[in-house]
Amino acid sequence: MKFVSILKRAFAPFFVISALLCLLQASRYIDFFFWWLGLCLLVVLARQQQERLSLTWINAALVGFCLLLLINALYLNPAYYAGGIYFPATLLIAFIAASCRSVWLTQTGFKIFCAVIGLIAVWALVQWLTGWGFLGRKSARAQALFATPNILATALNLGLMPVLSYYLLGRGGRGVYGLTLLLFAGLLTTQSRGGYVGLLSGVLFLVTLVGKAEVVAHWRRYRRVAVGFLSVLGFFKLYAWLGLASWSTDAVFATLMYGDTSDRWEIYQVAWKGLAEHLWLGIGYYNFGYYFEAHKVPPFLDRRIIFVHNDYLEFALETGLLGLGLFLLLIVAVYGQLFKFRQQAMAGQRLPLILSAAAITSMLAHALVDYPFYIPVLMAVFGAYLGIINQQLIDMGATHWQLPKMSMQYFLGLRSGFIGNALVMGLLAWLGLPAFALVAANYSSYRLLAGDAQQALLWSGVARTLQPRTAGYYWKEGVIWRDQGVAQNRPDLLEKSNVIFSKGLEVNPFEVNNLLEKTALHRQYGTMLKQPASHQDIMTLINQAKSLQPHPDVVQMEYVRCLDFVGEHAKAIEQAKVLALKRPQFKAAQRLFESVSHE
Repeated sequence: MKFVSILKRAFAPFFVISALLCLLQASRYIDFFFWWLGLCLLVVLARQQQERLSLTWINAALVGFCLLLLINALYLNPAYYAGGIYFPATLLIAFIAASCRSVWLTQTGFKIFCAVIGLIAVWALVQWLTGWGFLGRKSARAQALFATPNILATALNLGLMPVLSYYLLGRGGRGVYGLTLLLFAGLLTTQSRGGYVGLLSGVLFLVTLVGKAEVVAHWRRYRRVAVGFLSVLGFFKLYAWLGLASWSTDAVFATLMYGDTSDRWEIYQVAWKGLAEHLWLGIGYYNFGYYFEAHKVPPFLDRRIIFVHNDYLEFALETGLLGLGLFLLLIVAVYGQLFKFRQQAMAGQRLPLILSAAAITSMLAHALVDYPFYIPVLMAVFGAYLGIINQQLIDMGATHWQLPKMSMQYFLGLRSGFIGNALVMGLLAWLGLPAFALVAANYSSYRLLAGDAQQALLWSGVARTLQPRTAGYYWKEGVIWRDQGVAQNRPDLLEKSNVIFSKGLEVNPFEVNNLLEKTALHRQYGTMLKQPASHQDIMTLINQAKSLQPHPDVVQMEYVRCLDFVGEHAKAIEQAKVLALKRPQFKAAQRLFESVSHE
């Protein structure tokens, strides 16, 4: 048993590092396979249980919030998205893993996280200093391996705030001070106003929590940090003044003087309108992108926006006031307990509690102007910090109810340990369905490129079977059937294509790809179908697509083709001319205009 215990401790760092890397990959491009793999590693870490789980106000609120997201994704949302399952699962699994392994995480796990976040800061700094993109486009703002600089800023703050707090509380020496300045420099490379808000909020929270006496006792460290931060700022100003890189605080001062300068207020207004129409249960988790497509406003007519850039408003819109209320209840439970045990935490020098609280404060503040709660790795780190806070509060005597430990008695001839392992494996297998479907879909694309249409159809069908509510898999399979039917002049294959597109419309009424393909199929090859759509039906289909997404070029071009097909040539020419003038560099639009004009 001692050997097994040593082996578990030896492999724990591997699980943490691997989980972080998988979730980082899933955060750069939403990749369900790496996301699922990261969750599996967190589950393995949690199964090495060292602490018995307890029911507290914090985890009760967390479970309630996560259950609501799952119910919304599986039953209330008319447009299924696998991320609706993975996001709450990530938050909950990370919380459980941290609760079960809180001692190890606060001693060793946090050091691993600091090492990873330090390397990311170095990466960001090199990007900014050299202008070298590396795995990303070249930009004046560093983003390292994240999709946007703002996400990088949130991640850096989740490391910076605990390290900074540790130093300001009188712990650590030059190494900790140097890491603090490195992470701050990394934050500056993002030029993220939300990141600055997160850092400022974290510092204000720390000062409020520890109290005036603690701040005065370590005022020299505060002064040293202030001098260090000003020195880093001075270096950035000098480097930019020399013309070696682009960096400025103009956006910060413009925001302070004139308010929002990034047009996000227009997005917020659209979200407020949707909230008024769907007050209690919302429009469906992760559905803002669909809603905004139908209600776009300038200057976003040519851009795809899928986040509100305010997670609180987005939670309210997508999950209703019920979802927002549960999330706010979680926050109240956390901070209510923190300030209730404030004096005890300071007297007992509960550093893991204080550091974790400072970290989540920065993320909660940044969520007011961005979308950190829709990024897998950030959700996992937030959940881990919550788990540490929860366990620390339990250790200090917070109200909790110990959950019963499974006994070794037999049930239906099976030991409880076996039953528990079987349940965990079943859960992971269920969570793996979106990942397996994605692998099958990718292999289908590979076989199609290799010219093997039959194998492509086979694996596309596997993906659709594993995830029968994902409209994209219907669209992909329908396109293959259509192309095969056209190439072989086989009406039966075109009929299959029509059926597949129709099923795709049923599983997701907001997705236009299946709708556009079905419209084009009846317009181009209606004579080969048993029941071709009439002219009126075709216009009904394309008008439905326009109501869902009125601005994309692909929708407008199909609208022109449909007008021309049903005999409304003058209107088709007029619409094609508008599109050609709007997109003078878009050759397809120019060719379409020439085509309908020539006819």
